[in-house]
Amino acid sequence: MADIILDYDGTIHDCAKIYVPSFYIGYKYLTDNGLAPIHEYSYEEVSGYLGYSVKDMWNKFMPDLPQSEKNTCSKIIGDEMMKMITEGQSVLYSGAEEVLKRLKESGHNLIFLSNCMHDYMEAHRKVHRLDRFYCDFYCTEDFDFASKPEIFTSIAKNHIGDFIIIGDRYLDLETAWKHNLKSIGCTYGYCKPHELDKADITVSDVSEIPKAVEKLL
Repeated sequence: MADIILDYDGTIHDCAKIYVPSFYIGYKYLTDNGLAPIHEYSYEEVSGYLGYSVKDMWNKFMPDLPQSEKNTCSKIIGDEMMKMITEGQSVLYSGAEEVLKRLKESGHNLIFLSNCMHDYMEAHRKVHRLDRFYCDFYCTEDFDFASKPEIFTSIAKNHIGDFIIIGDRYLDLETAWKHNLKSIGCTYGYCKPHELDKADITVSDVSEIPKAVEKLL
């Protein structure tokens, strides 16, 4: 049995389907108000920001934008994503539910850890009935947007066992690298080339996760 810490967006949830159109709406607010130049960002460019916390995303995207405008635009994007979630437009990767069910039935403790807002986590928890699979839920907003390796210290206090970290970005797997834990990199998500090279195992489809877990154990 293992305590499996799973990233959500890009690992279980195909989040670009709701994030990219929401980003476009938020960016239109910036251009309409003269806060950003008109630019047609590609789907791939926008997807590159997935996996970051809101704070880190803005630091990479538009670090000089006034914080008040970052907050306003973040709310626009967040509200649109929440609307799409409640309307049933958020989609888990094909086979993801079966993978979560199989892992739980094998006796593993599944732990949700995401660089997301609390309301976003709770919306997915409700819409996709994630309590069927996960025993604990953690999001970075609840820890003042601390990094995942920092949040792990709190998780470790509540769980005793072999940890396996699973995710599609280095921001997910650095928890494993900094705490000497086992890791599975998901190349079907939003990682860049070689981003997950240090993972113990990489998988190219969500359906491969259970076998990868068995190999690590």
